[in-house]
Amino acid sequence: MSSLRSFLFVTVVLLVTVGGAYWLVNLTRPPEPLSPELGTPKLSLEQIPPSQHSKPLFFTMAALPYVKEHWEEWGKAFHSPTLLAEEIAVPCEAALQSIENWNVLDRKWRFGTLLLMGDPAYFRPLLEYLRKSPEWTLTRLDPTSLVFERAPARAWTTADLPQLLDCFQTHSAVEQKTARILIAHRLMYLKEAPTARKLLEEVLKLEPQSQQAWTEMAQLHGMQGEWRESLTAAERALACGGRYRPAQMAQAQALYSLGALEKALTVTRNLYQAAPADLPTLLLHAKTTHAAHAFIEEIDVLQRMVALLEANSQPVGPWQVYLGQAYASAGNGLLAQELFKAALKDETLSDTQRAYVQQFLDRMDSKNDLLNVGPAFPESSLLDAAEYRP
Repeated sequence: MSSLRSFLFVTVVLLVTVGGAYWLVNLTRPPEPLSPELGTPKLSLEQIPPSQHSKPLFFTMAALPYVKEHWEEWGKAFHSPTLLAEEIAVPCEAALQSIENWNVLDRKWRFGTLLLMGDPAYFRPLLEYLRKSPEWTLTRLDPTSLVFERAPARAWTTADLPQLLDCFQTHSAVEQKTARILIAHRLMYLKEAPTARKLLEEVLKLEPQSQQAWTEMAQLHGMQGEWRESLTAAERALACGGRYRPAQMAQAQALYSLGALEKALTVTRNLYQAAPADLPTLLLHAKTTHAAHAFIEEIDVLQRMVALLEANSQPVGPWQVYLGQAYASAGNGLLAQELFKAALKDETLSDTQRAYVQQFLDRMDSKNDLLNVGPAFPESSLLDAAEYRP
């Protein structure tokens, strides 16, 4: 009997040891990389007609590694032996937020194809312009990218969605769910809310505790102005465990939009402290500090944003406008004036921003007693202007 007990004891110890080792290995093992269909614009670019390859390609910075890999093919369309992918990437990035800059660049190159890879929130102004323009047609959509071609071209519609989802039939269950979430995210920005909601509901039916799906649902509600529902979905995502940053961002945005500024500020402060170099976090924290009249904090975050953009050779004019406005709100009109004058030298400044700055400077020049008082314009901040709302 004692030998049997000893055998059972040793067996249990071995099972626990092996099981623990297996758990530890899997815990420390890096996640499996996404397949090319989920991590690159492979699906979209494979279907672009060869006739488009002879025309210049516009692309976002996220697509740069892929473009560089195929630059010999796409680069010929620029008719310049010295123009490389990196050289065209910088002006392309500057055109994402400014339609004026986009039109200047398009008149110069007459693009044939636009590869918009990455989060549509990043290039939303250009995306909304393209969707309204009769010159451009959305022709491809995949989990990473949107592709536009110059009209006339066959438009992608939600009727093409089953064909896209079929591409993932042989993938793992995890990747099939991930594909639906990523596609839903892009459909939101194409104003295809019912289809996006259906995809997310399919995921949540299979995995009710999917943080990513609940977070996307929170954003979907937010984009429709349903902020209470958005907050509920964000909190459902956070209840799944862990400090999931996208869910915290959605929670903060919902609180901000509901006017719960102190609660929103608590969340954005934590996000900012955890990731002081993440531009979307900096933008949300700047908006929240401004709305909460925490102007000293707003100045700090905008200074950091300007420094980060300068370090990456990105345009800083719009952010100098916001920083100047924060200084004016804090009572330092002279510093605001200096920043506004510097911002006017930035060619990427939009007409709306340029008019705002000029109005501020004109008012300062006309009355010296306004040098330390911010002007009472209809919009409290350009950060709150319609074109910058998420």
